[in-house]
Amino acid sequence: MKKSFIIIFLTFCVVVSYAQSGRRVEIQARTKAENMHIVPVESEGVVLFSEADRGKYVFTRYNTDLQQDWSVDCLVNPSLDLTRYVYRNKALYLLFSRYKTPIYQVVKLNVRAGFAAKYEFNSIDRLDIIDFDAIDNNIFMAGKTRNEPVLVRINLLERQTKVLPTAFRARTDLQSIEADSVHGVINAVFVTTKGKDKNVFIKTYSPEGNVLHNVTLTADKEIRYDLLGGKVSNLDSTNQLVIGTFGTQGPVYSRTSTYNYWGMGQGSVFTGTADYSQGLYITKLQEGQEKFTRYYSFTDFKNFFKFMSGRQQEKMAARIEKQKKKGKDLKLQYRLLVHDIIQRNNQYIMIAEAYYPEYRNSNSGFGSPMVGGFGMGGFGIGFGSPWSYGPYSGYRSYPVFDGYVYTHAVIAGFDLQGNLLWDNSFEINDVKTFVLKEKVKVNFDSNDQVTLAYNQGGKLRTKVIRGTEVVEGKEAVQLSTEYTGDKVKRSLTDDIEYWYGNHFLAWGYQRIRNDENAQARGRREVFYLEKVDL
Repeated sequence: MKKSFIIIFLTFCVVVSYAQSGRRVEIQARTKAENMHIVPVESEGVVLFSEADRGKYVFTRYNTDLQQDWSVDCLVNPSLDLTRYVYRNKALYLLFSRYKTPIYQVVKLNVRAGFAAKYEFNSIDRLDIIDFDAIDNNIFMAGKTRNEPVLVRINLLERQTKVLPTAFRARTDLQSIEADSVHGVINAVFVTTKGKDKNVFIKTYSPEGNVLHNVTLTADKEIRYDLLGGKVSNLDSTNQLVIGTFGTQGPVYSRTSTYNYWGMGQGSVFTGTADYSQGLYITKLQEGQEKFTRYYSFTDFKNFFKFMSGRQQEKMAARIEKQKKKGKDLKLQYRLLVHDIIQRNNQYIMIAEAYYPEYRNSNSGFGSPMVGGFGMGGFGIGFGSPWSYGPYSGYRSYPVFDGYVYTHAVIAGFDLQGNLLWDNSFEINDVKTFVLKEKVKVNFDSNDQVTLAYNQGGKLRTKVIRGTEVVEGKEAVQLSTEYTGDKVKRSLTDDIEYWYGNHFLAWGYQRIRNDENAQARGRREVFYLEKVDL
């Protein structure tokens, strides 16, 4: 067990003020949007924090009417960067680190009282942080070093760090960790690859870092697919539910344009491999033992392909039926970002967002007096003067990553026996981001209606469903502004999060112009935070 040096500071709130109304807060902004962080804290309100100066973070809590309650400053090691943060049990935990150093800091903010405790310790250097979570004063860092997964537990009060056992006899990726303060456990999900086989491995730890049980999930050979990942939900102290995706790993190719003596051609470039989802599986565990696993292909879902046009849906249905007549399942190639499992009214609800990476062409030139380049889908050889330039030199367009494009979200409900009760979908046709993150957020009302929403371009896109039924189709809701006459010229990094009741929080950066109102005439750039009822 490795000792560490921990320093604790308590910092009390200093009140500051921002321009705000009962439904919207605007903060003058000149920095990048990722420097502002929003953490809804249920009925306690919402915490906004940012790095005001290098090493100086300012935390502000607003109540549910978006009126400021308190503000507190906290100084951290300026040589470290904010790596992860998580809200658990009325406390906000922030992790600060730097890849090549063994120094870490954790800030624990009491969101009710408005004071912060700061802890500094030494642990593994060159740790690429993947995930971070906390149970009370036990902090867990998940990452990779020297191509091996590492899970570290830090007790803030005992001033101790402990590297938890994660050894595997296969290439292993640590997918995620999640703390469950209700049942007092940490679940870590690993994906192991050995030869052509991929399996899901789940380790459950106590807050002290002791292994409670290990579970290996292997796909049924009859489905001829691999398990690609999973999310764990603790039903009680002995039973767990795992919902994840199954599918295949395959190559990724990007289209490119090529130019040479004969003109322009089209080719493709291998850009790596990816996990392609075919469907969902659900597994029940009892005291670490598998009780059952059920598989559901997306081709059997009623609404998975509803994001397509009517003609595309008809073609897809015909292709699926053709394969089923042959006793096969149409092979799909979807990439899914799976949310945490939601437990509600004896149902377990899974939400996932489908996406694909998009590339743009970046031209570069090369060639020789004898070889022209790659054209017409293959090699083109041109013989010309060594002093000539242009048609005798080869030019090729290389793929450059240009963001993730979202296509749709799928939502499905299961009963306690793992039976698929219903499924639905939500079209996403206008979102592209460079950071892969959950965009669609949900709320459930007492009538089992589900409101799905995402924020893009200063407008909320919403859809209301009940099981397989669509109660309200996709709609666009314009966000409000602070003053009469405001015109939003540009809206960036828009986001949304469920808050409490039927309330959501929307935020982002906006460039606004007002030519009518003397109180706000001119142009302003703001970070906005808005309360929205859906």
